[in-house]
Amino acid sequence: MDLEKGYALSQYEELGKLNGNASVWIVRNSITGKIAVKKIMSAEQKKIYAFLKSRGSKYTPEIYECAEDGEKLIVIEEYFEGRNLEDILYEERMNAKEACCIVSDLCCALEPLHMAEPAIICRDLKPENIVITPQKDVKLIDFDIARTVSHGKRRDTVVMGTRGFAAPEQWGYAQTDGRSDIYALGVLLNYCILRKLPSEEMLGGLLGNVIERCTALSPDDRYQNVAELKAALEEIYSAEKKGDEKARNAAEGHGILRAQSAELEREAEKTSGWRWFLPPGVRSGEAWKMVVAVLGYLMILNLSVGLDLQLTGGRAFIEKSVLLIAYLTETGIVFNYMGCQRYVPFLNTENRLLKGVIYIAVAGILVVVAAMLCTLLEMLIWG
Repeated sequence: MDLEKGYALSQYEELGKLNGNASVWIVRNSITGKIAVKKIMSAEQKKIYAFLKSRGSKYTPEIYECAEDGEKLIVIEEYFEGRNLEDILYEERMNAKEACCIVSDLCCALEPLHMAEPAIICRDLKPENIVITPQKDVKLIDFDIARTVSHGKRRDTVVMGTRGFAAPEQWGYAQTDGRSDIYALGVLLNYCILRKLPSEEMLGGLLGNVIERCTALSPDDRYQNVAELKAALEEIYSAEKKGDEKARNAAEGHGILRAQSAELEREAEKTSGWRWFLPPGVRSGEAWKMVVAVLGYLMILNLSVGLDLQLTGGRAFIEKSVLLIAYLTETGIVFNYMGCQRYVPFLNTENRLLKGVIYIAVAGILVVVAAMLCTLLEMLIWG
């Protein structure tokens, strides 16, 4: 470390560890009195923080100092007043519009990084690394495991990320790129509204389609850059504001939700928490729906149990039980129990005729499977 860098760093006195992290300190500049954050990390991150220092944005901390000290990198960066997104979501529910605005701002934060040469990938987009200031500004604060894309490389050298938010390729399947951060944005959007990961519960409707596209297993099936996602979000806001049908159609083409955010909020409320496990018709808590649901389940039970199969004893019990399970499974698929429709191809289509055909096909498949299962059980039990 040269004398100039050493002198600049010596101006900052350590006040205490931040959140008990031995590598992150709250510091104060002894000359200006400005509060900042001091980080100690691997020198491999020097290019990342040098870029942030020269090309930073209002969505990322200003880098005051960036100095290499042997195998370590010492970074002094801007300190933000505010709360991280995880703490906010723990205390209050976020509606769809607020969540989409946060994701749009994060697209702005990531765009210059992804456009750099070589591109810089954050790889750790999660609520704990996003700060919302008292002025409602969105700040992305952690680039400690960010990396640059190496052209021709098949996979990342070091496997890093936060489970649930990290894209599959971050676990050694392929090299990460900008689409890996898009995966995390989709997870984050789902988490902000439902407070659940997509693997636990996927938000329904057209916004659910957007999340599903962001979190596709193959990077080729996701949005290909953050500008595309951001433009789609801007189009939907424009369509809602102006009532422009052409803009609405364009936004729909991007797969973005056009429904009112309040409607999505109601949907999230009905399908989140412990109610998520309740059967269709009961999750909403609305009396008339619960009555209709109970009558419907009684009809299914009567249809299964009262069916004359010309069998007695154990054989009749097995076949009627399997048939009952098949009917209940079909009901669960039709009413998207626990987000199961995302596992059935094409069911997210807006074409009602196609959706009806798929429901009928699924019902037929379930009956065939039920018949095969009954035959197998009879062979195993009675030979």
